[in-house]
Amino acid sequence: MRIVLLVLAGLMVAAGLAAYGPGSLDAMRMDVPPANPQLDALFEASQPVSRTESPHFHGAEDLEPGPDGRLYASLADGRIMARDADGAWTQIANTEGRPLGLSFGPDGSLFVADALRGLLHLTADGWEVWIASAQDGGELVFADDLTVLADGRIILTDASLRHGYGAHLTSFLEGEQTGRILLVTGPGEMTELVGGLAFINGVDHDPMTGLVYINETWTARIWQLDPDTGDIDILMEGLPGYPDNLEFDSDTGLIWVAMPSPRAADLEALHSRPLVKRLAWRWLQVAGLPPLPETPAMAIAVDTDGQPVFGLTGPSDGAEGTTTALVWRGELWTAGLARDGITVFEAPETTRAGVGN
Repeated sequence: MRIVLLVLAGLMVAAGLAAYGPGSLDAMRMDVPPANPQLDALFEASQPVSRTESPHFHGAEDLEPGPDGRLYASLADGRIMARDADGAWTQIANTEGRPLGLSFGPDGSLFVADALRGLLHLTADGWEVWIASAQDGGELVFADDLTVLADGRIILTDASLRHGYGAHLTSFLEGEQTGRILLVTGPGEMTELVGGLAFINGVDHDPMTGLVYINETWTARIWQLDPDTGDIDILMEGLPGYPDNLEFDSDTGLIWVAMPSPRAADLEALHSRPLVKRLAWRWLQVAGLPPLPETPAMAIAVDTDGQPVFGLTGPSDGAEGTTTALVWRGELWTAGLARDGITVFEAPETTRAGVGN
């Protein structure tokens, strides 16, 4: 009997070390709404690629139409590129960091959420740091995306307060909910509007109403925010993939949401059992991750009532998924954080300019 007790005690110690010892996962409980099966039909058919543009561009995390009529892209090497209507790309600047979200102010100047440097503003003299990153002694851990309102206020997402750029998989496995939505009114002037979010990500606004739309990645939902009151409500949840960047199309009133990966239901099942997740983490460290789903180009367009209008599934090409999607000049443009080139699809009539809600 004594031997049995010693063995049991040893197993309990081993399990405790596995769950809570050095290198353990700081697992948290996270309630995630399941994917909505009513959306499946939107993604059943694969849409052919019209063309791949600029295949030498790597990691165009965000594509953003500029007030000058050009399309802007943020690349993995720090460059900000702009495309003219004739197809020529020009380098506008280089942040010397990792630019993610792009947005333009009322005066046409460019603001960038740079994951390594913070919130940047491009001036005639170069980059002005409005809010620095934590690695540079500032307050932003993971500056992800932003939108500049008509009065110059900025809504900025700080995706996580625990994990910076490149550690999103650990953030997902932990189920951590430390992301926050920030209101920036000037250099160094920052107020938290909402906190406790599970990797808060893409953001854009409707210039007619002033309402802001924001993606919360790990819970696969879209939020609607009133920037004047700070009130926030769920616009849509149960998305079939993890939402990344968000683009509001003023011409159609549609919200475009790129999804770099379909949902991983087997891993999500662990979020409600943190202890099991801690033990599973040790197994994953030895055996590696289970096979992950294919990551074709994937995006959804929804209206401002949260109703789905169109779903994109591209062909399975073995490449990384898409983090940005938008209709520009009558075509559907997509690109990704770790993807080469810009993949262009035909845009359905219902999502082109001139078509309302």
